[in-house]
Amino acid sequence: MKRHLLWIPFIIAFHARAYAQQAGPLIDHHQHLFSPSIAALLSDGTVSPVTTPRELEELMTARARANRDVTVLDQLYTANAVMFRSSGMSWIRGAQSIIDWWKANRSASVLRLTPIAAAVDGTSGHIAAYVTIGPVRSPQYVAQVLLSVAKQPDASWRIAAEALGTSGPNIVPAIPASALISLLDAAGIQSAAVLSVAYIFGSPDFAFSDEYERVKAENDWTSQQVAAYPQRLRGFCSFNPLRDYALAELSRCAEDPHLRTGLKLHFASSGVDLQNPEHVAKLREVFRAANDRRMAIVVHLRTSPPRAYGAEEARIFLNEIVPAAPDVPIQIAHLAGSGPGYNDPRANEALSVLADAIAAKASGTSRLFFDVTTRIDLNISAENAKLAAAQMRKIGLERILFGSDAATGGNLPPRQAWIAFRQLPLSEDEFRIIAGNVAPYMR
Repeated sequence: MKRHLLWIPFIIAFHARAYAQQAGPLIDHHQHLFSPSIAALLSDGTVSPVTTPRELEELMTARARANRDVTVLDQLYTANAVMFRSSGMSWIRGAQSIIDWWKANRSASVLRLTPIAAAVDGTSGHIAAYVTIGPVRSPQYVAQVLLSVAKQPDASWRIAAEALGTSGPNIVPAIPASALISLLDAAGIQSAAVLSVAYIFGSPDFAFSDEYERVKAENDWTSQQVAAYPQRLRGFCSFNPLRDYALAELSRCAEDPHLRTGLKLHFASSGVDLQNPEHVAKLREVFRAANDRRMAIVVHLRTSPPRAYGAEEARIFLNEIVPAAPDVPIQIAHLAGSGPGYNDPRANEALSVLADAIAAKASGTSRLFFDVTTRIDLNISAENAKLAAAQMRKIGLERILFGSDAATGGNLPPRQAWIAFRQLPLSEDEFRIIAGNVAPYMR
């Protein structure tokens, strides 16, 4: 029995290598979870629903069915009804023209109308509603509609005018670890690095009197989520590195067994200016403290306009900040950009500086890794695909890490993100190298 047990590590390693060769990446090195607090912060506000007047209920039901049931259309609009569509910024006049539009644009989706205003005054009335699909408890908002309705001689109600906005309020769902695990399972990915988004509470776009308490709560929530899947998830804490509480929060996270793997810094969301000597000095302090705690660092290097970003900022980072963390891996997120896509010349300038430094074996570059997250999408041009492949080869394929960032911004799920990545002009051997790469902090 003991002899058989000795084979287990070998079998696991064999299957891991085989998976990397045949399917996709072993690890997703860039993922986020969203707590309910973050989801609420990033979502557009919605108006509470109201009860529809009883005499308009049948019309509401018919309007919801119109998307996939043409039989209701003949009884839905008045003869001279008009419809305005925000997608085309145009009007349609007449019931038959509107019916023809519905027939050309209908789908299999089951729509629901949730009224937020509804009233009747004699023979006229109105309904304002959200249009949603999906589960009732977690709907997806796809449109908004305003209906002016008129009572007909036969006592039925029809739509006299309709304004259809073909987008709904942006509702960001909470994303727990269980949702991420489902994505990983669908892609056959073993594990993932979970990067806290607590830095969002420190963004200059917001102002909270209890900012640090919110940051701690988000990091703690991330820790609890990671703790539910300790064999598959590694947690990173995060915060705005320019804040006075930055070093205190780093020390607190370093004591948490589910966050001490590393630190995620987001320069764009934190208002970092790499041309500002005070910012650079604070970043050095944070990098030095992370190094002292042996915490890996994942950094979203790209800053946001109007702050400068490009070759010079990459040199500042490489020469003035990286040396403060000489003993831990430093992962440059999004290939030094942000994504989606590879059409950011500033990001490519910064990446070229870093790639050239690595090729020249400059001091400190031996600890640099790069995740490809969101930069290689399904729409990448042949020219940009060739450029990306060349930059990766100069960096060294053993430093290139797969990531998908699937939780946010409509990014591709891990499985589809790997399919997109496979568009690059790399050989099968090169794809196998990247698929099998595992960052030091995940080992």
